[in-house]
Amino acid sequence: MTCQRSVLLVALFGLAGCNYGFSGGGGLPSNLETAFVPPIENRTSQFDLTDQFNARLTEAVRSKLGLQLASAADADAVITAVLVGYDDRPLNFEAVQDEGAQVFQRQVTIRAAVEIRDVQQNVVVWASPGVTGVGDYRPATELDTAGKEMALESLVQKIVDGAQSQW
Repeated sequence: MTCQRSVLLVALFGLAGCNYGFSGGGGLPSNLETAFVPPIENRTSQFDLTDQFNARLTEAVRSKLGLQLASAADADAVITAVLVGYDDRPLNFEAVQDEGAQVFQRQVTIRAAVEIRDVQQNVVVWASPGVTGVGDYRPATELDTAGKEMALESLVQKIVDGAQSQW
């Protein structure tokens, strides 16, 4: 057993001496250090989504994309987003005789058009006309806000994933 440990330790020290590194081709260009996020335009009937989406997006820009927030005049990038769709549909239900249906689960879908523009080079770094976030909730025990929160979280994560997937 001690021989195996010795071999393992030698292997670990050998690897520790190697200078391996991984640099991904993805992510935002290295010249982008700051971002301006103008007020979100909301074309849905759910006006409460505006502030929630704006707060989540600006937090993700800082914490997940690693950009500092800046004014429009000082930013390297501008991230614009428009909420373009909202839907709350029954997902799981059962027909009830003479009453219609009993809904067990509903699904909230929120769609946004998003663009990240490098203002120094005046190029679009990433854009999508229809990023979609989805969240489910059970109307018997939860309010629709639970579905909205999940959908917003999913939407913002897809925006982050899209921005980080650029080569």
